[in-house]
Amino acid sequence: MMMVLSKLIQFISCSFFIFQFVVSFQLLDYRHRRSFTTKYIEATSRLEAYRDDLNGRNNAARNMNKIIGNVNKLSIHSPDNVLNNTINLLGRGRITMVGAGPGDPELLTIAALKVISDQDALVITDRLVSDEILALVKGEIRVAKKHPGCAEVAQEEIYRWVEEGLSLGKHVIRLKIGDPFVFGRGGEEVLRFRSIGYEPVVIPGVSATFAAPLLGGIPVTHRGVSNQVVMCTGYGRNGTNPDLIKYQKEQTVVFLMAVGRLRELSSNLCELAGYPLETPIGIIEKAGCRNEQRTLLGNLANIADLADKHKLKAPSTIVVGECVNVLLDNTIQGLVPNVNVVAGAEMAMSNTD
Repeated sequence: MMMVLSKLIQFISCSFFIFQFVVSFQLLDYRHRRSFTTKYIEATSRLEAYRDDLNGRNNAARNMNKIIGNVNKLSIHSPDNVLNNTINLLGRGRITMVGAGPGDPELLTIAALKVISDQDALVITDRLVSDEILALVKGEIRVAKKHPGCAEVAQEEIYRWVEEGLSLGKHVIRLKIGDPFVFGRGGEEVLRFRSIGYEPVVIPGVSATFAAPLLGGIPVTHRGVSNQVVMCTGYGRNGTNPDLIKYQKEQTVVFLMAVGRLRELSSNLCELAGYPLETPIGIIEKAGCRNEQRTLLGNLANIADLADKHKLKAPSTIVVGECVNVLLDNTIQGLVPNVNVVAGAEMAMSNTD
């Protein structure tokens, strides 16, 4: 009985406390209760607005990731590539890597000419691209002074210019001689651009590896004379000498960017790779530049002296092998007159009588 009475008293006490709390709340000033309700509604509205904004940002980010995330390979397409145009509409800059070919403007691809005609573009190039091609550029041009010994500094300058242009939402054109991906750091630059969130469109160029010899009257293959072609650079990473392939009579070797160490290269070919001193060698300087192109013939024994005598400079393409004498007069040891395929000039051909 006492337990029941105790429980009843506790129930009455709790009920009375609750009653007092309710009455007190009802007696609160109306303005205070209204202020509390208003603040709650405003806070709820702000929270919903923030949530909607966050969802919108997340959706935009997902859409951008779909656009960029689907690009796991080079965009080797036309300059009107959909990806880059889409990104540009979102306020980002875009990059196009363009091969300028060996030097003659008529050897530019149609796509390359279309791109460099963009009046609003920032064109970043280096000293090896010919003046004739630079004259076709409609937008701003910046030329990096890539001389031997300071190439790395110039390369970093190029990257700074690219990032500056992209930050301004510009169409940045990276214009490179020949084909950017044949000893031209094309792959390195793509990886660098990817690291800052950009995937370039790539427009291949006519490589000097094959075009320059022909412009100088030298076919790199010829049945019964040369059945294989090897491409080499004159400078390995950090200025090192590349490994040389052993001599084979029916082999043509084409060297790019090697005229600056021609004497050393000639010596290494003979001493390390087993080439005979009388092996023919041809050098085509500024291939395709109609008023400046020169072709020099010699052999491994005398070519360095001949190049010094005639002051050959970059850009030059060096061809080593018996194919050098297939079409040209093999008695010439020096400059070959009138060799210019593009201009249609008469070539100095060997006598076929």
